[in-house]
Amino acid sequence: MDYERINAALRAASDTRRVVIGAGALAAVDSTFAECFGQEAAVVVADENTFAVAGRTVDERLRAAGHTVEQPIIFPGEPTLYADFDNVQLLERRLQQTNAIPVVVGSGTLNDITKLAAHRAGRQYMCVGTAASMDGYTAFGAAITKAGFKQTMSCPAPRAVVADLDVLVRAPAQMNSTGYGDLLGKITAGAD
Repeated sequence: MDYERINAALRAASDTRRVVIGAGALAAVDSTFAECFGQEAAVVVADENTFAVAGRTVDERLRAAGHTVEQPIIFPGEPTLYADFDNVQLLERRLQQTNAIPVVVGSGTLNDITKLAAHRAGRQYMCVGTAASMDGYTAFGAAITKAGFKQTMSCPAPRAVVADLDVLVRAPAQMNSTGYGDLLGKITAGAD
């Protein structure tokens, strides 16, 4: 991993301060949280699938490190979660009941829902990726459907991102191939 280039990019970034990528990176989730948020309380946001894959480990590591950790916010695993404004508002209401920093465990949909909900609740957040299904983990803005139309809503990127290659490689092949397509689409999107 070329951390020299990553660190150079982070120095120029306005929102994201820390990116940890590598095999076994979940072991750094507690120290990364402490580095970026100090002694703030945390709350894990996941769906049933991503909680089983990595969310439980994230929750346990934060607790073991002495962080105050709220009860996880877990969306159903089925039907597939959709990045719509109703889910943003649902999470925003839950976040307004606590001062905890959301630590989202998931990929595109969960990241976008949490990104916008955290922004609307007036706080930063941290992301733990579970699939290479998209290229927006450190992106500004969230792709959310509102009133039947998909739109990019303004909100800051996460303060920190952790991507454990041992977790990413176990994601369904279709999700990881979708990420390749997402990257490929950037070429034509820029030209458009």
